[in-house]
Parts: sequence; C-alpha cells; structure tokens
Amino acid sequence: MNQRGLGEKAPPVFYDQRHSGGGGGGGGRAFDEVHLPQQAGGFGAYPAAGRQRARRGVDERMVLLVLTLLAAATKLYRIGRRNNVSWDEAHFGKFGAYYLNRTFYHDVHPPLAKMLVGLSELLGGHNGTFRFKGGETYPAYVNYTFMRVFNAWFGIALTPLAYLTCRQLRMPAAYAAMAALFVTLDNAICVMSRFILLDAPLLAFTALALAMLARFHRARGQPFGGEWWRRLLLTGLALGLVASAKWVGLFAVALVGGYTIVELYEMYCSPRMTLGVYARHWAARIVGLIVVPLCVYALCFKIHFAVLDRYHSSASFMPVGFQTRLRGSPLAHQPYEIHTGSAVRLQGSHPGAGYLHSHTHNYPAGSGGQQITGYGYADPNNIWNIQRRAAAGSFASAAGVSPTEPAIDGAIGAGDVVVLHHNATKSFLYTDQGHEAPASREFREVSAVGENSTEAQTRGVLWVVEIVGAERSMRDGGLHPLGTPLRLRSAGGGCLLLSTGTRLDKNWGWGQAEIACDARGDAGSGSRYLWTVERHINAKLPVANLGRMMGSSFLRNFGVLNRQMWLTNNALIPDHDKHNVLESGPASWPFMVYPMRMVGWDDAGIKYLEIGNPLLWWGSAAACLVFPAQLLFWLLAWRRRALRWQPGRLREYLDGALILWGGWALHYLPFFLMGRVTYLHHYLPALYFGVLFLAYQIHHLSAWYLGPRTARSTLIAATVLVAAAFWWFSPLTYGWNKPIRELRGMEWVSTWPVYEDKLAL
Repeated sequence: MNQRGLGEKAPPVFYDQRHSGGGGGGGGRAFDEVHLPQQAGGFGAYPAAGRQRARRGVDERMVLLVLTLLAAATKLYRIGRRNNVSWDEAHFGKFGAYYLNRTFYHDVHPPLAKMLVGLSELLGGHNGTFRFKGGETYPAYVNYTFMRVFNAWFGIALTPLAYLTCRQLRMPAAYAAMAALFVTLDNAICVMSRFILLDAPLLAFTALALAMLARFHRARGQPFGGEWWRRLLLTGLALGLVASAKWVGLFAVALVGGYTIVELYEMYCSPRMTLGVYARHWAARIVGLIVVPLCVYALCFKIHFAVLDRYHSSASFMPVGFQTRLRGSPLAHQPYEIHTGSAVRLQGSHPGAGYLHSHTHNYPAGSGGQQITGYGYADPNNIWNIQRRAAAGSFASAAGVSPTEPAIDGAIGAGDVVVLHHNATKSFLYTDQGHEAPASREFREVSAVGENSTEAQTRGVLWVVEIVGAERSMRDGGLHPLGTPLRLRSAGGGCLLLSTGTRLDKNWGWGQAEIACDARGDAGSGSRYLWTVERHINAKLPVANLGRMMGSSFLRNFGVLNRQMWLTNNALIPDHDKHNVLESGPASWPFMVYPMRMVGWDDAGIKYLEIGNPLLWWGSAAACLVFPAQLLFWLLAWRRRALRWQPGRLREYLDGALILWGGWALHYLPFFLMGRVTYLHHYLPALYFGVLFLAYQIHHLSAWYLGPRTARSTLIAATVLVAAAFWWFSPLTYGWNKPIRELRGMEWVSTWPVYEDKLAL
C-alpha cells in the first residue's frame, strides 16, 4: 500500500519549531518565536540571528500600531452622521442615563456594559434627563458622538487582541496580521461598534478572554511561576468581565472550562504527576477561573446597587427590604398595623407571581367565574379591601365562623379569618374547590364572586391568615406591610392560595400568572404559597418609617435580581410577524441569509444595514462546518498510516484549532436550544472565533500544501478580496442617504433586505 495515501502529493508535515516540548518555552516574553514549515520557505518567520531580536520587537509594536490605527479609521469614520436615536440605543442609552440620575431599573443583562454606557454619558456631559426615545433627534446637550466614539473603542480593541491571540497560537506575524485585518474588515462588527450598544463591549471582553486563554496555554510548561499565575488570574479577570457584560459571555466561561477539564484530565493520566502537585493545579484553577470571575461578577452588581439608590416601580420584584432603602420609595412610609377596612396590595413571593389581581373577564371553562390572576405591574385592579370576620386563632378553630358575620374592627393578626373584597369589581376572593384550575389541573380554581351573589354567603369567601417568617422587628403576631409574609388558607376547605408558576393563555388570560388553590395535604412549603402586603393604605392610621425595620443582604438582592433576569430573558419570545425582518434564527446566521435593517428604510433617511462581509461569513462558516469532517479524514488516514507527522506537530495544531473552533461552536450551537427571541448580532461573538479560525486554517493549509510563493500569494489575495468586499458594502455600514434604487449590486442573495420591494420594516 502506498503510504502517501490517496493523493499524489507528499503527506502534510507539521512544521519544525523551537520550544515544542512541554509547550510554552519563552512563555515569559510578550511575543514568542514562531517558525513556518520548512517546505513553505519560512515566509513570515522571524530571522534567526539573535542580534535582530530587538528589531523584531519594534516591528511587532509597529504592526500593532498600524493595525489599531486602521481599526480606528474604520470604526470612527462619520460616526456621528446620523443624529437620531438608532436601533437599541433607545434601550441602552436610557439605561446609561439611569446611572446618572441614580434611578433603579431592571433589564435582562448584567450591568457592566450598561455601566460603561453610563460612564460614556457622564464623560460626555449628559445630565441624565434625555429619555432616548427611538428615532428621536438628539438634543444639543447630548453629546451622542462622544458616546458612540467611547463605545467604538471596544470594537477597535478587537483588532490588536486578534493579532495577539494569533501570535500566542503560534501563527506567524503575517498571518496574524491577516486575521486581525479580517476582524477589522467585517462590516457587521464595524456597524455594531458605531452605536451606543452592548455588542462592542461584549465582543471586546470575549476577545480579551480568548487572548488570555491563549497566553495561559503558552505558559503551561512553567506551572506555578509568576508569569503562569499572572496569566491564569488575568484569564479569570477576563471571564468575569465578559460574563458581567452579557450572559452570552458564559459561553466564553464554558470554553475555558472545557479547556481546563481536558488539561486536568491529561495531568491525571500522566504517570509523572504526583497527587500533591495535581491538587495544587486544581486549587489554582478554582481560585483563578471560578473565584476570581465570581468576585468580578458580584462586584459589578455591588456597584450597580450602590449607584442606583433612587426608587422606581421596576424594583417591585426586589426584596422589600431593598425597596424600602431606596430614596423616594413609596413603600418605606406606610401604616404599620393593618386593620379592618385597610386597602392592601398583595404581592406573591414566587418569581413571576406578581400582584393578586382581578378584572372583569371570566374563565372560558370551569366555573366560568371572574378571573383571579397574578399581574406584574401596579394597577387599580390589584387593590383589595381586607376585613376581619373572626379572631379564630387557627384554622381548626375557624370551622364555626359564618361568612355572614359582620366585620370586626381592629388590627389583623395571625389566625384571623378575613375576606378580601376587590374594590374595582365589587367582588370577593372565592374558592369552592369544585373546579380544576384553568391551566394546572392538580390545583383548584380561584375566582371572584359578586358581593351580592349566593357564593358570597358561603364559607368559600373566608380565608385564614397564617404568618410565616416575619422580620425580627415585626414578630408580634400582627399582620404588617412588607415584613410579615403570609399564607391564605381557605376556611371552607383548607386549600392554600398559590401562584402555580404557569402562565394563562394569551387569548383569554393575557399571559398573566395563574392563581389557584392547593388542597393537597402536604401543601404549604415554598415561595409560591407566600404573599406579602406590599402596599397598605388606611387614612385613619398613623404612618411609620418601615425602612428602619426592614433588612435585605447583598447576597439576597444579588440572587433575586439574577433570578428575575433569567425569568425576563426567557419571557422574550419571538414575534413571527417580525421574523426575517428584524428577528432571525440561528440556522440562518453563518450564511447571513437575513441581514437586519437597523433603522427606517425610506429614501430620504440615513440607512444602516447590519450586513457582514460575505467572504468572511461564508468562508468562516465553511471552515467551521468542514472541520469535524477534516478531523475524521485525518483520523482515518492516520489509522491507515498514511500520514507522517513530525513529533508534537499534530497536537500543537489541534490545540489552537480546537480552542478557536470550540469557541465558535460554544458561542453558536446553544442558540438552537433557546426559546427566546434572537437577532443576527447574537452571532457576532461566534463570528469572531470563526474568522480567527478561518485565518488559522489558511495559514496551516497553505503551509502544508502550497509552496512559499503560492502561500504568500494566497495570503495577499485573501486580504485584498476581503478588503474589496468590505469597501463594496461600506455604504450600508457608514450610512446611505440616497435613493434605495442606487444600491443596485448589493443584493447578492435574494433574501437580503436591500431594496424596498424585498422586506419592509
């Protein structure tokens, strides 16, 4: 059998290189020596003479400077041209302004990138009063150009970070520069870096995490040295930053985690590794890659809470102790004791439960009675008048209480039997346990019955108050606002009022939370059974400062906010009417089937299209999708002994390839599992890895299969073609204010929304 395999050419041979052994020689230097394969003629390799090393350092810095200046030119050119609030500037500019006026807000993303937006507004002289309404013209006192420039520098940073990453992955300077130019010359990355958005900081921190991982990978041969520790801790710092910018950054954490698992597994399999040294490796990585990122992430929220100390209604899901500490909180000053005749607003403790709510709509099945739901916003339909009918003391002693007994004046406490009267619809909270809940069949239906109805004369309207886990300062047996969580048990059958965690049908329940009654004998534990009097109004009672009585730790606030972020994120479901116009699915992203219009598309306005460089998107997609087949082919050839590699060359190639390809896969494939709404720019972190992987493949495949002159020509041709494509689509990147018909030639794919007759916003 011919050992050269299926082709006529000699099998690929990985290049000879210094410092191959344990992987990392020269790890303490800023740039490590890299040599091209001998058959490639060494194009792009460093000179061997020692006297030229100082000059090489100068050349390296010059390359970085030129690349950074070119990136700055592409990102800053005409950046302030459109003076209107564009795309998601309406969201993130507004959130940044909240940091200036110190008003609490809620969003689905961690705070770091938005705090940076706030910093840009502070440095730009904004006073925090502009509301960033979509499409509105920026007033003179808002220096939007400075804010965009501030944000653009994160996009600019991608270029030097890409270069440094490729150098750490042992790519020659010429190919590393090509990779950096690829990142610079992508139209989608460029246009998303030119507005007040979160994408540029996210990409910059993602690139930083990759660069730090590559540097740590190069230092693996000198564990526990000073440089090794610095690189490990910087990797952890970068992971904390990227996770604090957007939760998509957790994919970078997964990449480093996967790399670490493989590394620790190989150490475990090494017969030369002692148990003590192995334990030190585990401890070092726990500190550097878990503790450090968590501390950075928590610190961002600590700053977030410290700055946002002014009350806003969006804080309603936060612990009441947190809410009462906010300046201007309407909850901090309320009557302390709740009496018969008090108007109360009951808030569920379970995430997404909202306020106990009713309205003039009926269930479509079951009893057909008036709906009881959980509603997440302040509304007059959340107000209930509470009346004590008996001081029973416990549920067992409430058996003889009649619903027709008159209300008893005075304070309400644990064990009292009450009715809840819905002021807006003149009805009572009611359950007869004779009907299943509308969505959760294991529970009983809860409804509202008219005050003059027959049901209002039954025990189904009676509820026993059970106080659970009162604040230390409120443990006097009485019912108080905010600090005495309670359960409501039906006096008629013993079931407990709860928020089931299920959403009602949008067609008749408007997606509000399902409220039901649990008659199971083991019911009662868990937050979904707990309610809090969040608002208490009674003009006859004195007002107390409840803020002094309430407490809420940072860890509790931190946990509640992150849980609510998760719930809100999952609630962002796709709108199929906007699919392919604004929204798009992950299957279409690598092939750029549906570029996204960022603004209106009339002839007179300045138009921006989030369209990538087709050569980079399609080329990186092909490289990433073919790579598993490439590995399979090599494995089969190796099993047939058709490949002859120089010692260590296959592993060295695979280390870099799997880091880049793994980053692409981890930042792309999880979107297929998500039910939330997705947009084209969600692919940009994966694209960054894909573009670097494309350059990595061009380098290695050229080195293995092409001669030095052909390899050089391939590098130059690839760079020139990418630059030409960037220039061709640059009118859509830098703003087109002429008639749309003059954009002929830019619709390479029929689904691209370039012309008005294709897709309209």
